[in-house]
Amino acid sequence: MKINPFKFSLFFLLLILPLIITTTALADEKSTEEPAQEPIETPGHVIFAANVFELNLDFDTTLDIQGDTRFFSSRHNKYVGGRITAHVGDNTESTFYRTTMAGFVWGKSSFLMNWEEPGLISFDPLESAITTYMMPIGMSLNLNLGGFLRISPYFSAKMMLLHMSLEIGDEDFSDNAFKVGIEAGLRVSLVVGEFGITAGAGLTHILNGEIEFELDDSVTFMSRTSGSSPEYFLGLEL
Repeated sequence: MKINPFKFSLFFLLLILPLIITTTALADEKSTEEPAQEPIETPGHVIFAANVFELNLDFDTTLDIQGDTRFFSSRHNKYVGGRITAHVGDNTESTFYRTTMAGFVWGKSSFLMNWEEPGLISFDPLESAITTYMMPIGMSLNLNLGGFLRISPYFSAKMMLLHMSLEIGDEDFSDNAFKVGIEAGLRVSLVVGEFGITAGAGLTHILNGEIEFELDDSVTFMSRTSGSSPEYFLGLEL
């Protein structure tokens, strides 16, 4: 399934635009209805973090290439990606409050694509990789402890674009797959003034874990997720 990254990003912006408009309207309405109360602090923060997404995805495909030829993946390696998320909600000075979150996350996994004619011969493995682009939209529940420690369980739905690349000789083949994931995790922040150090971990379950990548008109690789995919991040909260 071919996905245009520009159209994918535009689709995401159109999705979060109503959220931004609604949040702004509610803030204006609240300030109009309660003019006598003290103004609430700017309701939100932004996170910039290094992110590792461990995509639990395995390939096992048999193709007819002058006889049955089996392809299967092994030796998965993780790379450091990035995470940018915005969190908007109620008065962040409260002991307990809720925020709405949206953002952009990316990561990469490389692996060897082994191939063999079962029972006859094995060939040198091929270099392959999957780069994952994710746009989470969800919410977090935040608990302030002592004014410097914040504990935030979070939940989100993720629009995911998986870009697979495979190198065969001097040729590069690639394809994209669009999926939807559901994520749950926990974030802990150490806040000093307007800045903070934040770290978190979560699990992403990809809906309909069978994913196919059509690298050529006659070559389709089948893959399947093996459980939820872990994610870890460490960065700054502004």
